Amino acid sequence: MSGLETAIRNALDRSNRADRETRVRIYQSARQALDAGLRKQGVTDRLIIMQQHELLEEKIHQIETEEVRRLTEAAPPPEIELETELPYIPASEPVAPPVVVAAQQRAELGPDVTLGGETRSAAFSTPHAAHHVAPVTSEASPVAPVAAPVTTSAPETFVAREGDLGRIAVDRDERIEAGPPVKESKTGKAGKSRPEPSGTGLDVPPERAAKPRKRRSFLSHLLTWLITLGVVGGACWWFYQSGMVQSFIEEAMKVADQSLSRQQTGQEAGGFDPRNGFSDDWVEIFVPSGIAKLKPAGQARVEAVAGAEGQAVRILSTTTGEGGDVSIEVPAEVLREMAGKSSTVALTLQSAQDRSVQLSVRCDFGSLGNCSRHRFTATQEKLEALFRVTFERSLAPNAPGHLVINAGLDGPDLPVLLYSVRILPGQ
Repeated sequence: MSGLETAIRNALDRSNRADRETRVRIYQSARQALDAGLRKQGVTDRLIIMQQHELLEEKIHQIETEEVRRLTEAAPPPEIELETELPYIPASEPVAPPVVVAAQQRAELGPDVTLGGETRSAAFSTPHAAHHVAPVTSEASPVAPVAAPVTTSAPETFVAREGDLGRIAVDRDERIEAGPPVKESKTGKAGKSRPEPSGTGLDVPPERAAKPRKRRSFLSHLLTWLITLGVVGGACWWFYQSGMVQSFIEEAMKVADQSLSRQQTGQEAGGFDPRNGFSDDWVEIFVPSGIAKLKPAGQARVEAVAGAEGQAVRILSTTTGEGGDVSIEVPAEVLREMAGKSSTVALTLQSAQDRSVQLSVRCDFGSLGNCSRHRFTATQEKLEALFRVTFERSLAPNAPGHLVINAGLDGPDLPVLLYSVRILPGQ
């Protein structure tokens, strides 16, 4: 508070300190300067603001008490001794009206008193109430002379750093009003300049402004994407090399084949229909009722059986050689339709045991040619074993051909059920 006290005393020295209204305006200017300084320092704590105002009011009360005492203790006028008896009768003289010294001094000093310095001219809309101290005036007491302006050093508080009371003009006839706040121009980066510490305990650092996040560069985004793609690609490559992809594909194909075979075989309550699921373009080569068309070798056996799926032929081969083959006759007219074309052969199979059984199928079509041996796996469910044959010869044979089946690949006691054989001649 030493800075505000010095500024108040300097203002009183430069103004008519005998006038009570002038002193009140100076005190009010000090309060406004304190508020502006607190706002500039970023002090928002109400307790600190109240403490500073209490200290200022104590200083104002102290200064006002001194001013009143100074006016009261002014030197008394000199006593004039008058003679009681005069040798002559004094002539009457006109009496001049009393001269008010305070008014003359105000007229000489001018209507405005300006206090040096510059502050942010933003004050509260409701100024703080001033301590009104009744001044003691005496018509006979002369007014104390006005002291010369005193230049003081830099005070200790933030108000003194701004320059006395902040260039607040005091008018004896007009009421001081708070002006709108003025925005400060920031010349420099935030955080570079810091206010000097003062000894008043009001050096509260302002809140740091949040810095905007720095945008990531294009190179960092590109590097992130490359790393992500590399990790995903490595995981896919490991997943493919582990064999799980192939196993999933095989399982899906197996399920698809089983569902297709069920749709083609038509698992209905009325029994198995060998033509169900095939168009009229397919030619039936064998049905369970034509067991006479089957020609087993010496180490193979065939027999007709009836099951839940309908009529079938049970084929059993005790060896994998020619002795375990079972031949199915293919008519010559069908071979003529297959000449020079690609045809499809379909066998409806099922394992006769509670396990899968492997069997082989090959063809012997005489002058038309032969086909390589195909291996299939018969499961507990009925399925369609399909394979394609191509004969480039256009010479049509006159004798029938044969399809040769051997069911002894997995052992001698693993029979296979054959439901039908069909051929789709090429177009």
